[in-house]
Amino acid sequence: MQRRKKGRVPATKTRRPSTGRQAKGKPRNRPQAGTEEAVTLSYRPRTPEDDAYIVQLTEEQLGTVHQQAFREPFPRDQFLRYIQSGAPTFLIERNGKRIGYYSYLIGPDAKMHIGAMVVEPNYQSDGIGTKVMQKLEEDAQRAGVQVMEVFVQNSNERSMAFTRKLGFQEVFRIDENTVCFQKRVPPLPGTPGMAPPGQPPVPPQPIGWFG
Repeated sequence: MQRRKKGRVPATKTRRPSTGRQAKGKPRNRPQAGTEEAVTLSYRPRTPEDDAYIVQLTEEQLGTVHQQAFREPFPRDQFLRYIQSGAPTFLIERNGKRIGYYSYLIGPDAKMHIGAMVVEPNYQSDGIGTKVMQKLEEDAQRAGVQVMEVFVQNSNERSMAFTRKLGFQEVFRIDENTVCFQKRVPPLPGTPGMAPPGQPPVPPQPIGWFG
């Protein structure tokens, strides 16, 4: 029988106190499949209290693009007049918080001109812009719209790529800076595909705010 050396205590494993640091190579707090937070988008008509938010967001996101394309500051007063002109404008809200907006006009030629669609930068990589455009297309179908149209500044590479990804095709250019994209809208079954009366026509040379 082997004798234990006197005074020697058997070694035991001790656990270091947790420091809250993530172990190298082991991801922590990663949600399992199907457990991601649900994204709930809602839309409501613009109110006068939203105007300052809309103008500020548009200038922050597209002011530089406008400056580069037209060599002039962002036209806050002109844009505010457009928003207040009666063009249908809706706030985009995620889980009750406004994160962007969109605005459009429907002309008598069954064409929807998307005057503006802007989403806050923190939400631009969540597929929200695509969902908003899908809703706009559904609304266009219900209104009997045959063509959706949007004007994008050529220097806004991100919006140019996004517009093409949605299936819009370039049809003409107003100048070297502004590109017109259009997309055919299939009519709903059983509808004649005519635009409802009463909407103002699209301005002859609209400036596109799309970001």
